[in-house]
Amino acid sequence: MNRRLPLLEGRADATARCTYCPKLCRPACPVATVEGRETVTPWGKMRAMDELLRGVEPAEEASRAAMAWACTGCGRCATLCLLDNPVAETLFEGRADALANRIAPAPVSQLVAGWTDRRARLQEAALEARLVGAGARVAVVPGCRAVREDPAGARRTVRAVGEMVGACHAVGGECCGAPLWDAGDREGFFRQAARFVAAVGEDATELVVADAGCAWTLRTLYPQFGLAPERWTRVEHLSETAARKIDRLQPVAVDGDVAVHDSCRLGRGLGVYDAPRQVMERILGRALVALPTSHEHSSCSGGGGLLPITRPATARAIAEELAGEVREVGPDVAVVTSCTSSRSQLRKAGVRADDLADWIARSLGVAGDAD
Repeated sequence: MNRRLPLLEGRADATARCTYCPKLCRPACPVATVEGRETVTPWGKMRAMDELLRGVEPAEEASRAAMAWACTGCGRCATLCLLDNPVAETLFEGRADALANRIAPAPVSQLVAGWTDRRARLQEAALEARLVGAGARVAVVPGCRAVREDPAGARRTVRAVGEMVGACHAVGGECCGAPLWDAGDREGFFRQAARFVAAVGEDATELVVADAGCAWTLRTLYPQFGLAPERWTRVEHLSETAARKIDRLQPVAVDGDVAVHDSCRLGRGLGVYDAPRQVMERILGRALVALPTSHEHSSCSGGGGLLPITRPATARAIAEELAGEVREVGPDVAVVTSCTSSRSQLRKAGVRADDLADWIARSLGVAGDAD
């Protein structure tokens, strides 16, 4: 069994520590909270990885491996782990081993198998939306989901960045590869990363990234595997760009309370908590209201780690939990997030949710569907 799971072999100490841990992180995991089963706590998932390493019957491999996808990658368990155990990292390496051994969940295998078609659809959408370009020093990455679902909003994001930093071009036709990483397709991720770097172009030295998940991928995984060119001197999330250029932002008259949701990848992933709040308070001209959980303890929306396709009911229930937190603050609170998936999850749960990029565009007077 060890021969078949090369990536997990390097995590044997981590899986063993979790297996014999007193489970202090149990209440931090959003999947465990809504499913209410010990097997999907961080302890339970790491135990499943440990069992795969030690060897299980072939008929049990797929059920154990599926536990690697019972995780959004939110990193919330790390806030309570006294051992600094790399739970999410271990589970994602388990995904790669499982996919390589053809014991991944069917929706994951289907995503990987359909990547060529998915990429073609994204390129077509980006061309139609005029979100492909090159030649500028600053490249703007609006995010694949934004390009597909809200091309006008993606264009506004690019224009808003232009208002703040000057000439820029959009990179909307190539994904950074994050879904492939989440699926466990390492080689596919590396190939897609090379395509993305080529799409950014030789002239760009700075990237402004609108989606939190894309920003985490480009700032964490790309450098880790030597995928980021040396010419990229700055890769930052849109909130950080707006915070640097905060004097450019103008007040927007808004009635009612507004709160910021700390998306997992931007907050716990990159440690960016202050920038979105600084930007929103500048735009509003007043203080934000606070959600019951925030910063490193912020609740997950259930939109990450491919959970919406591997455990859709669980993903919906996690979003409902977060929506309940919002309603505790007030029935008409508007939520601002930096994660397109979180925005979608919250809206489906009946919460007024908008992307920070939309607020920045409004503040800069970038409205409508103009070029």
